[in-house]
Amino acid sequence: MNNLITYKSAKELDILSQEKYLIPSLSLMESAARCFYSAIKDKLINSKLTIFVAGSGNNGADSLAVARMAYCDGIKNINIYFVPGHQSKENKVQYDICKALEIPFTDNLDSELIIDGLIGVGFSGELSQEKRNIVDGINKANYIISIDCPSGLKEDGQSYCVKANETITFGYEKVAFYIGSNINYVGKITTLNPSFPLTSISLSDNYKRISYSDINLRKIDDREYKNKKGHVAIVGGSKEYSGAVRLSERAAFKCGAGLVTVFTAPEIYEVVAKENLSPIVKRFEDLQSSNSYDSLLIGPGLTDLSGEEVIKLISLFNSKCVVVDAGAIKLLGENCNAISDNSNIIITPHLGEFRALLASLNIDSSDTLTSLIAVSKALKGATIVLKSSITIIYQKGMFYFLNEPNPALGVAGSGDVLAGLIACLKDPIQGVLLHSLAGRSAHERFGFFTSEELIDEVGRIR
Repeated sequence: MNNLITYKSAKELDILSQEKYLIPSLSLMESAARCFYSAIKDKLINSKLTIFVAGSGNNGADSLAVARMAYCDGIKNINIYFVPGHQSKENKVQYDICKALEIPFTDNLDSELIIDGLIGVGFSGELSQEKRNIVDGINKANYIISIDCPSGLKEDGQSYCVKANETITFGYEKVAFYIGSNINYVGKITTLNPSFPLTSISLSDNYKRISYSDINLRKIDDREYKNKKGHVAIVGGSKEYSGAVRLSERAAFKCGAGLVTVFTAPEIYEVVAKENLSPIVKRFEDLQSSNSYDSLLIGPGLTDLSGEEVIKLISLFNSKCVVVDAGAIKLLGENCNAISDNSNIIITPHLGEFRALLASLNIDSSDTLTSLIAVSKALKGATIVLKSSITIIYQKGMFYFLNEPNPALGVAGSGDVLAGLIACLKDPIQGVLLHSLAGRSAHERFGFFTSEELIDEVGRIR
């Protein structure tokens, strides 16, 4: 797992480096500029003209410092586009050096390569029309490299900003990169350390980026008896959606469950029983106790139970893992006060279901992270797996981000597969990682695929 930091913590990191460890601001800036220049030098050499856009703050000072280093290194095909404003002390120093060296300044943004140093981390307001025009001008370039973050990128994901081809960021990747549609604006991300004492500074941010290297699945003994591999109870299915529970139970089996019992609507009992040869199939009313089961998945294809009935079934598993998916999510939200502690519950909404849940809980927020915290609090400590091209997991005060976009995973039944995996593993992080990795493997094998083929890849990988 890699640490991510908020804009606030990025500024704290800079301040701590200066005040606690006595590293001068200009020294950090020089180191950052040197790292950045080394990373882009070849592009500068090969560009017919590079324009360094510099605002009046320290992000602009970084841009000016990189421009000066390139110019002093013999790269003359550069111009500086300076945006006046209240200059920081460091910005004034770098600006005066560039002027003394007679590096050309310009009021034209027409260039094949632009280095974006207009606005740094921490921006949260609205861009002025002048700044919007500059952002629009930057975005016309063939190739854009942003310093630390694309100018205008906001942590709430509602950004009017530079669309970078590359973002070279300092210290740690920023949480903002992975909120809303922001990932579409950062391009390739490179992280450099400009002499921050990272091993000495402990930041309190609770944000992690997870990757496939974090997969850590329990090894299944070759001789293990089925009763030792876990027994998953799945409640779901309806006349309209009889296939969802089939996908969830197959996913649980392929993930390593020894037993799966499906509880479904009476009118489709026979259909489900014939389609599913491996699990035990019963009717909704047959689930009276959790004694025989290790976890519960409720919701795939579910339309026929009331909120009271859903809460009653969830309450049977009050000390065990409960995954609430699809049709049961809204019902849980509408009846959240019926359970005093939901810390054993994992809900798995896609964006549409999450917006509906916000409405049912009367939560008014356009900020994704704030919304996740508010929903978890309203649901008495439930873990939330927000499914999208970037999956965000909020669990016990921690945020986990998985950035492995795969258009082929946007297929009917994919969410039912994920729910089955999480119910089997009883771990949302491991379930999300296995689901995503299986999706990548299926895409490589088949191109676009069905949920049944995705489940087969789960089995191969497991």
